[in-house]
Amino acid sequence: MKKLKLPLQNTVIGTVETKFGWVSFAVTSKGLRDCRFMFPSPDCATDEILKTIAGKPLSEDKNVISTWSLMFKEYFGGSLKSFDKVPLDSESWTDFQKRVYMTVQSIPYGKTASYGTIASYLGNGNASRAVGNALKNNPVPPVIPCHRVIAADKDMCGFSATGGIELKLKILELEKDNL
Repeated sequence: MKKLKLPLQNTVIGTVETKFGWVSFAVTSKGLRDCRFMFPSPDCATDEILKTIAGKPLSEDKNVISTWSLMFKEYFGGSLKSFDKVPLDSESWTDFQKRVYMTVQSIPYGKTASYGTIASYLGNGNASRAVGNALKNNPVPPVIPCHRVIAADKDMCGFSATGGIELKLKILELEKDNL
């Protein structure tokens, strides 16, 4: 993966077309702040990301947009298998969300883990609903790969990204096909 550029100030937003539809993203000087995907047009993608960063000052930086766009194209194209070097802007996350997201990031490409397994890893096997709620609010899918978290009985259950469970299955299939 090409080294990702960060803006010096403000927030930069971008969109890129992938085989999963249009992806929109917002990047700050700290890293990826928000990401949304599976939109039918760049306008829809832009409108959605603007909702997530309302009131933040924006800058335009084509170098930032191009490196991040390439990363998303590579992932949704099946050639990028790890987001472990992606800087994240976690400023708005709670401590619990940070713990959940970092744990979920450790699930290998093409593999899955249950909500209960994540909760146990965090020290409370009864916190699977809390894990699910944290993942429902994941601001940066697929970088935090919440699509890899399933129910203990292997049921796909909820996926709050546009496209729902159908999209979750498609992303898991993409990863399994490109192991």
